[in-house]
Amino acid sequence: MSHYLLSAEAAFSAAHTLAGVDQCSQMHGHNWRVRVTVRVGADRLDGQGMGVDFRDLERLTRDAVSDFEHRYLNELPPFAAHAPSAETIARVVGERVTQRLAGHPSGAAVTQVELWEMPQYKVVYRP
Repeated sequence: MSHYLLSAEAAFSAAHTLAGVDQCSQMHGHNWRVRVTVRVGADRLDGQGMGVDFRDLERLTRDAVSDFEHRYLNELPPFAAHAPSAETIARVVGERVTQRLAGHPSGAAVTQVELWEMPQYKVVYRP
């Protein structure tokens, strides 16, 4: 079935530690960048021919990381069970946006979360 993929980005600055990972075992920070991509069926566009307004998707993405801004991620509840690796952060963002999209008239679903820890390091999470 034909569909559209829509993406929006947000950024945040935060610190973390990853025990037992060479240089990452000491507290350090990154300027993180995250891109969330959602899928909308071509038959689910609204009267304006849109699946999800880009501004709404951007807001959902920003909201998903707003409590990370200028924080030590290891101390936050989403990372109590698993250290805040790039992989874990990407999964948490995907889960949060999925929850916020529940019931959207377009049936939009998160298909991919890209998270850059540094310009040259990126992880892709696909739920």
